[in-house]
Amino acid sequence: MGTLSYEVRDGIAWVTLDCGGMNTFSRQVVSDLAALLDELAAANESQPLAGVILKGNKFGLGAGANIGELMSGTRQDLETLIDEGHELLFKIEESSYPWVALVDGFALGGIYELALACAGIVATPKSTVGFPEIRLNIFPGLGGTQRAPRRCGLINAEDPMSGDAAFTAVLQGKNFKAADAAKIKLIDAVVPDGSDTEQFAADFLRNTLPGIDRTPPADLQNAENLKPMVLPMIEKATMGRPNPRAPYEALDVMVKGAPLPLKEAMKIERDAFIEVATSAEGKAGMRFFFTQQQVQKLPKDLAGKARQIKKVGVDGIDGYMGNAIGWLALEAGYKVVGHVPLAEFAASVPEKLKAKYSRALKKGKLSEAQVDEKVNSVAVSSDISSLFDCDLVVEARMENRDIKGEFYNALGEGIQSSALVASNSSSMGPSVLTPYFSEKGGNASNFLNLHFFSPAEHPMMQLVEIICGKETSDEAVATAHDFVRRIGKTPVILQDGSPGFLVNAGLAAYFQAAEDLYMEGTPIETVDAAIRKNALPMGPFELGDQAGLDIAAGMFDTIAAETPPEHDPLVWKLREAKRFGIKSGGGFYDYDGGKKQGEWDGLAALAGERGSKVAGEDEIVERCLRALYDTARGLCDRGIVGSEAEADLAFVFGIGFAMYLGGPIYYGQQQGWE
Repeated sequence: MGTLSYEVRDGIAWVTLDCGGMNTFSRQVVSDLAALLDELAAANESQPLAGVILKGNKFGLGAGANIGELMSGTRQDLETLIDEGHELLFKIEESSYPWVALVDGFALGGIYELALACAGIVATPKSTVGFPEIRLNIFPGLGGTQRAPRRCGLINAEDPMSGDAAFTAVLQGKNFKAADAAKIKLIDAVVPDGSDTEQFAADFLRNTLPGIDRTPPADLQNAENLKPMVLPMIEKATMGRPNPRAPYEALDVMVKGAPLPLKEAMKIERDAFIEVATSAEGKAGMRFFFTQQQVQKLPKDLAGKARQIKKVGVDGIDGYMGNAIGWLALEAGYKVVGHVPLAEFAASVPEKLKAKYSRALKKGKLSEAQVDEKVNSVAVSSDISSLFDCDLVVEARMENRDIKGEFYNALGEGIQSSALVASNSSSMGPSVLTPYFSEKGGNASNFLNLHFFSPAEHPMMQLVEIICGKETSDEAVATAHDFVRRIGKTPVILQDGSPGFLVNAGLAAYFQAAEDLYMEGTPIETVDAAIRKNALPMGPFELGDQAGLDIAAGMFDTIAAETPPEHDPLVWKLREAKRFGIKSGGGFYDYDGGKKQGEWDGLAALAGERGSKVAGEDEIVERCLRALYDTARGLCDRGIVGSEAEADLAFVFGIGFAMYLGGPIYYGQQQGWE
């Protein structure tokens, strides 16, 4: 029967779903499930069944719908899949013998919706259930928006503002460990530690399930009145924008369906889901998810295997970025060695590291003693020989070729030849820096870039660009990729040959487009407001101040060495004026205690002669995003980045480009810019 098989033991049909890897709710599963139901019906006619227990493979029941099929399918394909899926799930729900879903691992998305159609759900303690769909710009489409509320209610009656129930499960895309899921009735029981899992499920089916009360929660009849309570949660998540549509549509579907008979409610969910899933936003979200999974794996044509890393050295650990990289390595379990170029700054390192644990201390997740133990484990030295026995060294010095070159000369003289060496430079790749390293004996095949984005310690700043030089070995790339994943970041592999690599190359063009608008007469706040409203969490001038204008100026230095600009960028002038952004108290804007106060009074004088034309919102958005699109498109054509989808993912993770827009290339394609 392909993905589904069964055997009858002691009157119970044990059904196993196994697609060979992580199970997904695919067209094949739908076809196989239809055949299985017919076989079970025939078996029951011959010998009445006490019930059915549905279990999965070593990964659990599975992890949702088959995203590849949803992405590539036509609207008709999706309608057929949903309609056939609903028909089968209702057969399970209305069966003359009860079904119990046994979760031993994952049951997410469409697979969890399959479990919800069963009369009961039990799970092992390690298991996880939930609805991740909202993170893909869609929402549950196989009954999840209706069956989940009928189990656990729309809100938690004891804590209606923040307590978990169906609204938060669906609209926040939350996953729940088994114990938490049981508390709010998303599952019925947790298999006790040490118990025989199958025996527990069989006993549950025979003895416990018949006594479970399935009276619908009272709040289903009050759904419309609960809507204003939940809407602010969605508006906060979307930054007040009407997009992505998915959470707004899902809220509407849940509210409208809650008081209706289940089959009528399912029709509302079905029609809304198909509209959202076939929209550009829905396709963008699924494409993003698919790409995110893809970049976690090494390219198939990469022959090397990752070497083991135990000891990580960070040069410049006293600096903002170096300290963050050191902390990430420390939290991932690596032994960390910190190198400071000037001995007088060594004493500042422990306090900077400790500051990153302030939230964990405040929440009681760590004690002072535990934090001290972590921080004190980091050896800090101004002697470069302290890095020589490291398995990986990451350099995080200021964006100055001579300063970096001096470091790599010294490192190349003594570091072990097997060590991976990486620069966090935001614009200088291996072609620029490897010669300094190799001329003193360093192994060029182990040199590449690991470009982090600020603030690197923040979980939302997921992107790390891995830039490979012509001499970089496959083994070095594999080792870097493995390290990036182990510290909880998302790697995107790039080829050298673009000053600023991918995201910063795009940012340079983006900043230039914004500066052109300003020089023509549009106020910087008008530019920033238009971008905030339509595409990114910050406008270009705000972003420059946040990231550091000295860093941006250094990026333009490197780019200008290859392609001189028509006129000096404003960031060069601001660097000369010692206005580096938030960290110096002022950049394009003035700041007080880190809070933006308004445009710097001296900016117009610094800029020189300006026009009087104020661009409209549409023009601002088109010119700024077109700059990102043109750059990303060109780098794809040159082979700097592996695919359009990877380029788009990098801009979403690197600068917060709105995921529902798909990234600059996908967005440009929707606008007809090709």
